[in-house]
Amino acid sequence: MVREAALAALESARFQGELAWLSWAGTVWKLDAGSRVVFVKRASDLAPERERLRWLAGRWPVPEMVGFFRAVGDDWLLTREAPGVPLYHVSIDADPAQKAALFGTILRDLHATPAADCPFGKRTASSVLTHGDFCLPNVLVSEGRLSGLIDVGEAGLGSPEIDLAAGVWSLQYNFGKGLPPTSWPPTDGRR
Repeated sequence: MVREAALAALESARFQGELAWLSWAGTVWKLDAGSRVVFVKRASDLAPERERLRWLAGRWPVPEMVGFFRAVGDDWLLTREAPGVPLYHVSIDADPAQKAALFGTILRDLHATPAADCPFGKRTASSVLTHGDFCLPNVLVSEGRLSGLIDVGEAGLGSPEIDLAAGVWSLQYNFGKGLPPTSWPPTDGRR
């Protein structure tokens, strides 16, 4: 089922595959058929990510879901490739402080997303729509702008500090101590 769905999404009987991510939580493969790319994610429970992809479509730049299956004791989620590269990528012509500033701006804008009808998370007076795993590999950019958000299985209403803590950790992991600058995330009067 998964293979047939991937081939249909790729519109090709031939493709190259490579391991894109491997962790205790699951595995992601990248299937490439020239101009078309599909990611296949396998983990024990991907239903929360499937539901969030559906709800976030049109609100955030998330990948298009092309299939969801339960097989061999795991969930399999197929998505199209989101445009851009992860914000830590060396091809981005910016120093770490500039990347940190863009990362903070993106976070501020994500938290400003209208979410009155969000069915995920806990609604409080200070809750915002959070990514839930806001780290550099999950934030894709193109031409200096946000182009995609991936790994959204924990997205929902919550405290903005959830994303802030993950973002600070990710900046320091990728660029070393001293980042983010004390002015991160940038503010302009909006939350």
